[in-house]
Amino acid sequence: MAIRSILTSYTGNGGGAAALHMALLMVAKYDARLTAAVWQAPNPLRRRAGAFMTREIDRVLDEAEAAYVAERRAGFDAAVAAAGVADRVEFTVLDARGGGLAQAARGHDIVVMGAPVEGEPAADFAVRPDVVALRSGRPVLIVPPGYAEPAIRETAVVAWDGKRASARAMGDAMHILGTKERVTILGIGPDLPAEFGQDALRLLSLHGIEAELALRPAGAGGIGATILQACDDLGAGLLIMGAYEHSKFSEDLLGGTTKDILARAPLPVLMAH
Repeated sequence: MAIRSILTSYTGNGGGAAALHMALLMVAKYDARLTAAVWQAPNPLRRRAGAFMTREIDRVLDEAEAAYVAERRAGFDAAVAAAGVADRVEFTVLDARGGGLAQAARGHDIVVMGAPVEGEPAADFAVRPDVVALRSGRPVLIVPPGYAEPAIRETAVVAWDGKRASARAMGDAMHILGTKERVTILGIGPDLPAEFGQDALRLLSLHGIEAELALRPAGAGGIGATILQACDDLGAGLLIMGAYEHSKFSEDLLGGTTKDILARAPLPVLMAH
């Protein structure tokens, strides 16, 4: 099964522009359709004082929100025109009162989003890539800011620990892995058993995907840094990994591999939960 429907969250900033660039490359590669969605969290002023706002204040807020959407629509139209795929894309505005991006994602094969950009306002919790992966049940491809590759690099690394999240991520990525020229199953840690990763290699082989196994000890910078270094050494154009296995609160409070990868990855990361 190939990718046929892509959703991207288009913010117009560095992360959103990079995500749109990747999504348009995927439209061309997979002959897929793309929906670019603008979603805004409800305005805090409306939430706090909606019943007491004057019509004039309400009108000013409406105009500001319309200008926000129009600016992003203009950037989207320019990127689509340059890519020459206008017949396969659409632009939509998600109602902030609805289920948001996670709900919209369930009607698509994959979501393409920009990674958080240092110095830009923090995204609403509901539109964070890892949260969309958790709430939507769809794989999310997270694209680093500044990503401008002229073509998709056909090498992929699967971060594999044999647990539920990594198995889900590899399964969700099977239609992508089948198009790659080189696939590596990456294991991190000391004293890995002799049979480590063989089940993943066997499953990929049954799908006609020949892969190799690479084992690395965890480096001083932690598992996240070790994974990213391995991706660099292997010339990977895509990292596939499961999202956090433990509490989301613990991940945010204490950090973790998911958080490290989201903050530091210089390559696109496909994440599933």
